[in-house]
Amino acid sequence: MRVAAINWRIRDIRRRDGFFEHLAELVEQAAAQGAELAVLPELAVLELLGLDPELPPEDVPTFLAAFAEEFELEAGKLAARHGLTLCAGSHFRRERDVLNVSITAFPDGMTRYQPKVKLTSYERDVWKLGRGQHLEPANPPLGVTICYDCEFPESGRKLAESGVLIQCVPAFTETKRGFQRVRWSCHARAIENQIYVVHSSLVGSLGREPAPQSFGSSAILAPCIEPFPESAVLAETARGEEGVAIADLDLQMLLLAREQGDVRNWNDRAPEW
Repeated sequence: MRVAAINWRIRDIRRRDGFFEHLAELVEQAAAQGAELAVLPELAVLELLGLDPELPPEDVPTFLAAFAEEFELEAGKLAARHGLTLCAGSHFRRERDVLNVSITAFPDGMTRYQPKVKLTSYERDVWKLGRGQHLEPANPPLGVTICYDCEFPESGRKLAESGVLIQCVPAFTETKRGFQRVRWSCHARAIENQIYVVHSSLVGSLGREPAPQSFGSSAILAPCIEPFPESAVLAETARGEEGVAIADLDLQMLLLAREQGDVRNWNDRAPEW
């Protein structure tokens, strides 16, 4: 399976079509390189705040949730148009509360939603978001953990035990420390569950809250065992720059490495601990 991890750089837009054109442009770049799965970052919809530069930070989720239906429809259209699976990062969606939720759109028209389960203090205290109650595979072998969710070992284990071999991690991190927490956690999930992890980052700046800055790169990661590279990085974008990282994932090779590798973390896991 050919996979794309998309590094999305926030643009200064003044019309809603500018955001949706940006979305289509990046998915088209991935599709042009033969991607069968493309992963966008967390909350790329923050770019739409260019429509209301004076909006108070606490009103951001409600304002952006108004675009949820259009965003979800566009994600579905792009998946169908390009014949790929699109993990469309995450966006705000109103249910009982406003949630930070990921949509995965499949080329056959099927969609799956995954709300963020673990919220950061900003999401709880300023945005006052609701949270998801559990993780479910998007459609094995795919699963999604939104940013902070990937920092908990039980999240990756839950997905892996449900048949997930590719964990998608849409992320938005404002600092180098935040980026490293997510990236190192992605490496850890790949090692302990012997799976591939696709980490996609939002970069750039609105010049104000809730995105005074952002930091990161996007990468496709493998377990740190043979026959994968010693770095365990299959492809990576330039840090802080918009771009698309592409890699071919061999699921059968991954399963063989689980069974025959010099370490067998997956088979040697200890549920009783």
